[in-house]
Amino acid sequence: MTVKRRQNVLTTVDHSTIKQQMKWEDLVHAFLRDVKARNLSPRTSESYEESLKRLKLAFDEQKIPLDAFSITTQDIKEYFVAYMIDQGKSSNTVNSRIKACKAFFHYLYREGWIKQNLAEELHTVKSEKLMLQTFNKEQVAALLNQTERKTFTGYRDYTMMMVMFETGMRIGELMNLKIGDILFKEQEIRITKGKGGRSRRVPIQKTCCKVLRKYLDIRGDLETDALFVSITNSPLGSRTMQENMQEYGKKAGITGVRVSPHTFRHTMAKCYILNGGDAFTLQKILGHATLDMVEYYLELFSSDIKKQHQKYSPVENMKLPSAL
Repeated sequence: MTVKRRQNVLTTVDHSTIKQQMKWEDLVHAFLRDVKARNLSPRTSESYEESLKRLKLAFDEQKIPLDAFSITTQDIKEYFVAYMIDQGKSSNTVNSRIKACKAFFHYLYREGWIKQNLAEELHTVKSEKLMLQTFNKEQVAALLNQTERKTFTGYRDYTMMMVMFETGMRIGELMNLKIGDILFKEQEIRITKGKGGRSRRVPIQKTCCKVLRKYLDIRGDLETDALFVSITNSPLGSRTMQENMQEYGKKAGITGVRVSPHTFRHTMAKCYILNGGDAFTLQKILGHATLDMVEYYLELFSSDIKKQHQKYSPVENMKLPSAL
């Protein structure tokens, strides 16, 4: 029997040749596949992809060659970060894109594509305080009144806005709800896919329960267990709801405030605080990892709290003996 001998000379991979063949788009594609493999949220993946597209566009607009193997931190700061600031982008937008770049270049370093970890030298810029927009009570009522509640889609949208106003949940959390996540006996909604992969339960009261029960009756039994569905009985997309809300906002004549699911979230937080809710419970309901955002809500809405106190001050509303 003839024994086949292996070649005794070891071959090495010529990384320089591979690098010459790899384009920017190939590296971004590989990075996004890694993001998916790590089970990060679709929203995170979309944010990373969009930010890296913006990086490429910024270099193209300034006619600067973009090479992942030779780019420096200074290049990113000068031709991307400073470029965005000059364009008037908010520090929050700038920081979101910087974080995407940090994740991308850390991946390239980890996988051995680049020798220096550029992520270590990239830092976010100082954020200005966000002036969060909220609806007033009249605007919430006007939005709800725009829905044609004698139609399936109208009552569905009415239910979704009611749930957002009751719980302050994020649009992604709302869209991921399943039939089994509505716990009527406990008067709670179970959120299994919260930000950062954290799950939580949020309370709902009798009015919201009543609306949800009626919606489920209208929805009926379907093959999908998605709570909110389209007219074709398939899971509803977040973009559809966002577009519907914008249309309701136009019909209601709402101006000066962005009509979006996130505005409902801020509005819920404001109403909760003004109605006497405590910060720790609000943190748990909204699913914030720390108290930072809740404390900012308190700071932001302090003028409203003062007005409430002026209106409902115990001393002012009681006929007390004069101390004068």
